[in-house]
Amino acid sequence: MNVNGTEASHQDKVYSVFALLQLEKPELADVAEAVKQNHYEDALQALHRYYLERYIPGNRWSQEETAQITDYVKENWADEVAMVMKTADEVVNQTFLFQFPWDMERTQVPVTFDGEIDWNYIPDVDPEWAYMLNRHRYWIALGQAYAMTRDDKYAAALCRQLEDWIDHNPVPSEPTSDTLNWRTIEAGLRGSNWIKALRYVWDSPQFTPALLAKVLISLSEHARYLADAFTSWKRISNWGVLETNGLLPIALTFPELKGSEQWCSLAEERLGETARIQVMADGIHWEQSPTYHHEVMCCYLDCLYFAEQHGIKLDEDFRGKVHEMAMASLYWANPSHRQPMFGDSDDNDVRSLLTYAATLFKDETLRFGANQQMDYDSAWLLGMEAIRSYESLNPVEPAEISHAFIHSGHYVMRSGWSEQDLYMYFHCGPQGGGHGHADMLHIDLHAYGKEFLTDLGRYNYSDHTPVRQALKESAAHNTTTVDDIGFTEIADTWMFHRIASPLGSKWISRPGYDYVEGSHDGYLHLDDPVLVNRRIIFIKPHYWLLVDRFQSKGEHQFKQHFHFGSGVIGLGEGSLICRTQNEGEANLLMIPIQSEGLHAEVSEGVISREYNLLESNHQVTYSRSGSGMTSMMQLIYPLRPGESEAPQVSKIPVFRHTGEQVDDAQAEACRIVHPELGTEHILVISHKAPTGHYDSYVVDGVQIFGEVVLITGSADKRKITVIN
Repeated sequence: MNVNGTEASHQDKVYSVFALLQLEKPELADVAEAVKQNHYEDALQALHRYYLERYIPGNRWSQEETAQITDYVKENWADEVAMVMKTADEVVNQTFLFQFPWDMERTQVPVTFDGEIDWNYIPDVDPEWAYMLNRHRYWIALGQAYAMTRDDKYAAALCRQLEDWIDHNPVPSEPTSDTLNWRTIEAGLRGSNWIKALRYVWDSPQFTPALLAKVLISLSEHARYLADAFTSWKRISNWGVLETNGLLPIALTFPELKGSEQWCSLAEERLGETARIQVMADGIHWEQSPTYHHEVMCCYLDCLYFAEQHGIKLDEDFRGKVHEMAMASLYWANPSHRQPMFGDSDDNDVRSLLTYAATLFKDETLRFGANQQMDYDSAWLLGMEAIRSYESLNPVEPAEISHAFIHSGHYVMRSGWSEQDLYMYFHCGPQGGGHGHADMLHIDLHAYGKEFLTDLGRYNYSDHTPVRQALKESAAHNTTTVDDIGFTEIADTWMFHRIASPLGSKWISRPGYDYVEGSHDGYLHLDDPVLVNRRIIFIKPHYWLLVDRFQSKGEHQFKQHFHFGSGVIGLGEGSLICRTQNEGEANLLMIPIQSEGLHAEVSEGVISREYNLLESNHQVTYSRSGSGMTSMMQLIYPLRPGESEAPQVSKIPVFRHTGEQVDDAQAEACRIVHPELGTEHILVISHKAPTGHYDSYVVDGVQIFGEVVLITGSADKRKITVIN
């Protein structure tokens, strides 16, 4: 048969697959014999037949199991099925909109290619779109659509686009970041995504022997590229994890490839190294961003899954680190089961990842925070046996209600584990990497099923808009600022100039209360240095007292910033009490303890719950000028739906036990009366730690000694609790 030069070159490229295979393996005997006789088309057919017949547990589902999984997801996850089918139909028509919950950078505007797909296309100045295009997560949707419908158009689109990508995107001669389609994290994510997608189309007529050869060649190139890309920086960066998440599945799924044993060994070593270095002692990823904590955790879970699928048990220390990350996610999650949005993070529900982790670890506590039924993606990945195993796993409530992440500086205060319980998150920890924000002393707050105070998110990674940098600034977080200066100086999308560091924190948790305290050095560089401190007392299950104090010599202006998730907020005339106005829902009161000299302003801002998406929101800013020791104290009081009566809050004097009244710079006290409490509360705050008998105070006739003291009950029967 005569073939022209182009066809011969194409055939030579396809036939080069045989040089990449360990043809001495007994299972490839038919392939080896055909190659030996130069019958390359026969060898391709034999190779294709081998992979069709090869059995790896869970690698492909039988028609019966596929039908069972299809019925399961349609019954339990109809919205997810609809999204997958919508995505698949769009991708068939070469329309791309990245909207899956854990897509790293989601998009809001679809892009359609009428002719060939431009794998280097960048819409709207943001290269993250091109990176998402080249990660190929959407091909998993095509595969699942084919599995659920057996409509060959989905398999055809997957195979056509896969071959087109391979033909138009040759591997670089060496690892580089100066590319839209071969950055190492895209190469790593592709390795995993291709294997997850191909499992659905092995038996499709569209997945031809020639395409199989091209895929094997490309995956071999991916593996070699990833094997060569690792550096010491990758050990500390999430990039190293994302790369390894591609290298290990390639090595395990295609042991017939030359180099697979070495790749597997390298991947296992890198998993252990990255987990040891990147995961802090409390289970939090050091980059201080829940989205990237969960991206890394998901990659680790995938590696555990692929290893288990191939009969390999990864190192116990590594497994322990991944389990710690999952437990951290459980304790981090707010009552709506979503991750905090601090750092570069979106408003994502963590239950699917906890479901994945609970299944792999067979952990009943993780099961408590996970989905009631196995989630859509895990069902397709793990199959019916895992679905039944998950259903038989009994949820066990976590041992703690409130939880401190001491090493990373995150603190979570709860009244309980229901969706209606009260929750506050507080951060006083290191900056993290480029994904960190200026969020020292930031708080989130949920109560009675409603989000109130929240981080504002990340928006995007592009310097072409000022919003990205604005959302990283100190004033964009629920924290404090001095003289309108950020305590951490943002340079651009990724870089910082001056970075504030924590000066230590304190955590006390008891059944009736939680106490947390933190400081930072963000204003010690000023000509007149200012020491900033925040203390929060949670009187369970009712309210929080927030105490901000600023120590300086000269006069400064101090501000408290509070950003609300949704809805309208208003200020009471004269009282400066801020109140949300959610009809028929829970509401929040912010009641200043001392209104003299205090100013308040409500303004409109923006919040970004997912990448490339902005919504409007409201914020209140309290400000006060002062020198020496200046305090700003707020009672943060949630109201249940239908509850409207505000507590009565009054500032009361503090005396030394010898009779002299102390000034506010020394100590302050407030009385709180509300029907919900069942009694009155008096909270005494010493701004200077008691050091001697002269610091024993008398408040409302009760002598006390302590930095933070709660007095409950009436005059004839008092209970004294020294909180700190």
